[in-house]
Amino acid sequence: MTTLATSAAFQSTLAATDSVAINWLEELQKGGMTGMVLIALAFAGVFFIIERLINLRRKVIIPAEAVIEKAAALNPGDVAGADDLYQSAPSTFTKVVSHMAEYHGSEHSVLMDSAADIAGRDIDRQNRRSYGIGVIATLAPLLGLLGTMVGMIEAFAKFAKLEDSAEAALVLGDSIGKALITTAIGLIIAIPALGVHHWLKVRMARYADELEEAIDRVSHRWFLKGQSK
Repeated sequence: MTTLATSAAFQSTLAATDSVAINWLEELQKGGMTGMVLIALAFAGVFFIIERLINLRRKVIIPAEAVIEKAAALNPGDVAGADDLYQSAPSTFTKVVSHMAEYHGSEHSVLMDSAADIAGRDIDRQNRRSYGIGVIATLAPLLGLLGTMVGMIEAFAKFAKLEDSAEAALVLGDSIGKALITTAIGLIIAIPALGVHHWLKVRMARYADELEEAIDRVSHRWFLKGQSK
């Protein structure tokens, strides 16, 4: 009978704890200064992601197919036409085409090397603007772990000063819960930030490949025109 009563009491206690709702806003406030820093990182991460989604679009690197065809159809020395194309559809591609038109009389290998440098600088500039997201993805879990470790140290310091075992257990449980919240916040921030960071890297690599193909298309067309003459 005692065992059954104990089991029933345990099941009742378990049901009561399962019904307890967690107020996540209060839990975030328990994170203390580390939690506030993590929340600031979260807002910074959202800002960086929105900025990249707005500014890192395909047309910034490569314009529409019609523009690429217009560029390929230009005469190699048509600087005015290349500049007009750049003004009407500003992008890394049209910037490179304008450069190629301006220095079309240079040796082909030298011209293509300089064009590759211009394209590479633009690609690097876009990649650097995504570094902030990667930094947040790296810092967030580390700050969360730091907050947890500080909280655990404080929890055990409080536990050591209490003589009543029941009271000590309550204090220890509450303190550990407060300490772990920073790790949870850090992971919640880091996981999507890391995913977006790698997605942006893959996206940028795809744009770079498409840019190289488009520049090669223009180069071959212009080079063949030069040979035919």
